[in-house]
Amino acid sequence: MPRPGVLEELALLVRTPRYRHLLGVRLAGQAADGAFQAGLASLFFFSPERQATPAQVAFAAAVLLLPFTVVGPWAGVLLDRRPRRSVLGLGNLLRAVLAVCGAGALAVGAGDAVVGALALAVLSVNRALLAGLSAALPRVVVPGRLVIANAVTPSAGTVAAGVGAAVTVAATAAAGTGGDADVVALLAAAGGYLLAGALALRFPRGLLGPDPGAVAAGPRGTATAVLRASARDVLAGVAHLRERRAAAAALGVVAWHRWAFGLTTVAVVVLCRTTLAGGDAAAGLAALGVLLSAVAAGAGLAAVLAPWGARGRVNGWIALCLLVAGAGQVAVGLSTSPAVLAVAAAALGLGGQGAKIGVDTVVQRSVDDAYRGRVFTAYDLVFNVSYCLACGAAVLLVPADGRLGAVAVALGAGYAAVAVLLAGRRAVAGSAPAR
Repeated sequence: MPRPGVLEELALLVRTPRYRHLLGVRLAGQAADGAFQAGLASLFFFSPERQATPAQVAFAAAVLLLPFTVVGPWAGVLLDRRPRRSVLGLGNLLRAVLAVCGAGALAVGAGDAVVGALALAVLSVNRALLAGLSAALPRVVVPGRLVIANAVTPSAGTVAAGVGAAVTVAATAAAGTGGDADVVALLAAAGGYLLAGALALRFPRGLLGPDPGAVAAGPRGTATAVLRASARDVLAGVAHLRERRAAAAALGVVAWHRWAFGLTTVAVVVLCRTTLAGGDAAAGLAALGVLLSAVAAGAGLAAVLAPWGARGRVNGWIALCLLVAGAGQVAVGLSTSPAVLAVAAAALGLGGQGAKIGVDTVVQRSVDDAYRGRVFTAYDLVFNVSYCLACGAAVLLVPADGRLGAVAVALGAGYAAVAVLLAGRRAVAGSAPAR
């Protein structure tokens, strides 16, 4: 029997009720993420009274991501030992409460420390929930449609986040940065989190995994016993990843891309705040909004192209996407033309999201369901730690005007080198069960 074409597979995928349900959870949550993060960007980077130097931007970005490096491994155990439906539902409801508290803190004039602490909590929970969504996907999609599901699902989430951010940036810029506009942004994010939590809790309890035996085997007893058992679970997840060389190599690709992308993000924020806007905070925020929209458009294009590109050798598709991202990286560093920067941002969105689609597929096919939560949490740890390390490097490598120059050329060469190494690896085979 001939294999269905990409369009037929896509039609079958979107007609799957459980898949549409999980997609709705992701879209609601990530649109809210975009609004929340845009509100934070307006508050911390583009308020008129703040001067966004590379060191300040890098420090703020790193601080907002570092907490997940502490809570992440334990979140992975939770995703493999508790119903993922409950984790996704209650986690999003918790984020809604925290976002409302952040808005309230802003409204009453609380200091940056209070608002920042609440933001850290929201973003820490966020990464655990994204790992949970990736771990749950093979439970609602048949193995043969994982590539197209990974093309549509995370890419649609990235586009939703970009749209949420762009709309929030536009509204904030129109209202004037800071003040009530940032409060509204956080309240809008809370509404999105509330919707995502309500949708997640509508799943049957055991549908998203893990299997009942894994839930029953979860650590119990005193707090110390639970902590020790959880630590053993974390180590077992790392050992499982060591045995799955394809998944480990895929995480290496993620580590490089996030490091390069993190460095570039710091440079672009500084570039928008200084060189492109001449110090005008509102104009800088508007310029950043255009580039965010371009990244979202590139990610959307990746969702369209990936089912065709990754239909054969997944590693070859990932390598091609890395080359596209590398070209965008070079253009960002060498030009200050708004048009060129928009095209380069779209290339980064296309290449980065396209590579992630392939990486997600490799990890899902390589890893057993009983370990999937922990491995995807390790994935997110790599995702965030690499970005944080890039923020540290940005203090040394990003100039005060945000122009990367030769550094961007070196980053582009790095993308090409990783692509060549990956293209020579054998593609992973096999898949995980879906329900």
